[in-house]
Amino acid sequence: MRTRLSYQQQDERPASSLAAALRRVGADLVLDAWTTGSDDSPASRSMACPSADTDDAVVLLWSAAAGTAWGEALTESGLPSGLTGTGEARLVPVRLYDTPLPPSLGSLRHVRFARGADRMADAAAAMIVHIGSTAVPAPTVRGNVSESVLSISDFGRLGLFAACPRCGVSSDRLRPYVTVDHLSDRALDLVICGACGWQDACDI
Repeated sequence: MRTRLSYQQQDERPASSLAAALRRVGADLVLDAWTTGSDDSPASRSMACPSADTDDAVVLLWSAAAGTAWGEALTESGLPSGLTGTGEARLVPVRLYDTPLPPSLGSLRHVRFARGADRMADAAAAMIVHIGSTAVPAPTVRGNVSESVLSISDFGRLGLFAACPRCGVSSDRLRPYVTVDHLSDRALDLVICGACGWQDACDI
């Protein structure tokens, strides 16, 4: 799949990690780094990119930096020119941590990296590719995936979640934790539901 990864230059590190994961799952990737111009406009880019007409999907890395640079522009006038692609191109937002999407992107199915920038799992990259081109099979997701599910959350070795497996609340209510089981001397990764208290864990 021909894919353009658009991101703010401040997010170079997570973008690089995400790009590597996308390439591992077969995406034909072009990097599209943006930098805020002197007039605080998001229209100034740090590198040229090919026409959006050549893209099957545009992956938009959304972080606090992106929110600062693009948030107001998206609220006032929609997506910056050239960012969404044309024709059959799909826009796939990718959220770092719990950075909220602006209203103009809020209705799009997206991937949330609940653990942040350094844990870009191949399963999450495969889900991004699937959202960008539904002809690509979807990876395994925990919790019920319905038409109303917009956020797919990545918890690394614990997997991808569409919803809490117990109560069905959105995966946005699932939170990551790290703890130590002193009885067995094990460091654990946890995912805990903020609605019903359900949790799962695995060794770090």
